[in-house]
Amino acid sequence: MSPAEEPYLQRACPACGSESLDPTWRMTSEPVAETASFSDLRQSWRGFFKEGKHFFTYRRCQSCGQVYSPRYFTPGQLAELYRQMDDNTGGLPEALLAKTQRGYLDLLRHHAELEPGGYLELGPDIGLFTREALRAADFAPCWMVEPNLAVHPALEELLRGKEHHLLADSAEIAQVPDGSLSLVVAIHVLDHLLEPQPLLELLQKKMRPGGSILVVTHNQQSFIAQIFGRRWPAYCLQHPQLYAPSSLEKSLGRAGFQQVQVRGTKNYFPVMYLLQHFLFASGLGRVALPGFPAWRIGLKLGNIAAMARKP
Repeated sequence: MSPAEEPYLQRACPACGSESLDPTWRMTSEPVAETASFSDLRQSWRGFFKEGKHFFTYRRCQSCGQVYSPRYFTPGQLAELYRQMDDNTGGLPEALLAKTQRGYLDLLRHHAELEPGGYLELGPDIGLFTREALRAADFAPCWMVEPNLAVHPALEELLRGKEHHLLADSAEIAQVPDGSLSLVVAIHVLDHLLEPQPLLELLQKKMRPGGSILVVTHNQQSFIAQIFGRRWPAYCLQHPQLYAPSSLEKSLGRAGFQQVQVRGTKNYFPVMYLLQHFLFASGLGRVALPGFPAWRIGLKLGNIAAMARKP
């Protein structure tokens, strides 16, 4: 059966496995993705500036509070969609993206001492955070889990001279020696995975005692998410679940991590870039604005970083 012919997946809570849903909360798009064909959703998959944005209805787990889509794409459908995914830069200057990554690293260094040892990063893309991490500590070997093969040459160049392994699928993490990793990093990855909880448990097994993990996600309970409602950009086809500070802390604790701290993060943008996205999310559509000026600002716009340690 081709991906287009497959019925959408029916899911239990990806955090605790419960099928009990909070009857008082849901977030739906207009039109809803569940009633659209896969061909229609393929057209909605890419790009931010789209009117009539589809996403699968989000519900809240009554048992643990995790927000997720009980109906979602199958693994086969996701594989086809991610083959046409844009890069992760969103057209932003690399210097600004790197400044955001340094902010994540600063939060981590306030939480724990960074010690040499094995390093694993999920979804490093072109390695902006990797570069900052390698400047902070002598990590080796480095394990990069990046499904986008197009960026592997950039990662090879970044890691030249250092023992490293480029993996194309999270299933390959099984080959990482148990108890060997001193740092694990997952920046905007968990909210893209069909089964994030088993992966967190596997990563904990691969880490050495006292090792640290850094997880960055959107914050579904942020002020900006409440203001924009269904127009909040993180409600989208790419996110089968969305986290809040409490649900992210519970997920890490359930996987065996301790000393969990969750903090808001700051992102850096050109002013006109922010204004254009704000106007669109406010319902005014895509507004043509002058070119981006040199002025850049850093704002806390609804992302969170969780830091934890393996006991």
